[in-house]
Amino acid sequence: MSDNLAIIFGGPSPEHDISILTGLQTSRVLSSKDKVLNIYWSRDNKWYLVDTNLESKDFIGNNSIFKKELNIKLDSNPGFYYKKKKLEISTVINSCHGGPGEDGTLQSLLDLLMIKYSGPGLSTSQLCMDKYTFFTVMSANSIPVLNTHLISDTNKPDFQGPYILKPRFGGSSIGVEIVEDYQTALSITKNSTLYNQGSILQPFLEESDDLLIGVRTYPNIDYSDIEKPIRSSNNDMFSYKDKYLENGGLEGSKRELPAKVDPLVKNQIIEILNKLLTILDIKGICRVDFLSKGEKVYLNEVNTIPGSYALYLWEQIGLSKFDLLKDMVDETKLKTNNWTNEGSDGTALKKAKDIQSKLG
Repeated sequence: MSDNLAIIFGGPSPEHDISILTGLQTSRVLSSKDKVLNIYWSRDNKWYLVDTNLESKDFIGNNSIFKKELNIKLDSNPGFYYKKKKLEISTVINSCHGGPGEDGTLQSLLDLLMIKYSGPGLSTSQLCMDKYTFFTVMSANSIPVLNTHLISDTNKPDFQGPYILKPRFGGSSIGVEIVEDYQTALSITKNSTLYNQGSILQPFLEESDDLLIGVRTYPNIDYSDIEKPIRSSNNDMFSYKDKYLENGGLEGSKRELPAKVDPLVKNQIIEILNKLLTILDIKGICRVDFLSKGEKVYLNEVNTIPGSYALYLWEQIGLSKFDLLKDMVDETKLKTNNWTNEGSDGTALKKAKDIQSKLG
């Protein structure tokens, strides 16, 4: 593993608390065999170096743990600094969910700091967080996805309700609701800050199933078993409550694993995944969510940083959580910052001038 490994968790996101759980779990697993640094990113956009022996409850009203505030410098020696001393970090395990931790913002910062990190880079992170753009790209590549309508006052969807209402940007089920008609969707989006960056509608698939599968890209491309979450009896969809609040969180939620699915459905999922990996530059361990109804399968979303990295999905390959996380760390060593010294000798500028002169 990396000699200078840090784990970043938290962040100004609605999924802040879940990120703390993922970060602390990751820290416990990796620190059992190696030294790690824990960097907590607060809701109010501050950074702290915190102890590795903390529990999630320690982050509730306990300011005593925030003694080591960090500064970020973007100069000739960029990095995280405690007082005047730079933290020696070569690799970051990104344990942030939703918001700027998962949408490419943190990834861009780490690129500027010249620190390698787990998971995908800027463009893939942005694409998977933007549900409308994701639908557009998948549709253009003939991958089956549900019709997606970008909500506005002037443009109604060309498909009938009931609908699934979702924030356009977001990495979880927060703000996802079933609505009967378009006017209700408009009213909800105008009266909730969850949708202030836009919202989308999709047709609600009654009597459909959620099917989840893990994908990892190192040392080989591997797919986990398929999971079928068991929804709460009063829910018509796999909700935030089902994922994180019932039965001890995502790893303890009710499920069928491996899912009993028709071979035709399973084959469709594998075919879609194979094609998806030619379109998206996925890295690390992600979770890909599908909806199925009968023999029809739809790609729902790609969670580039799923809760606890969905490590529970990988029991069939016989690797421990430590081994899975170690492989994710080792994958970061293959990354390069292509922009770092590009054109520093004037080559790029000279090529641009040559092309310009040829074009007149």
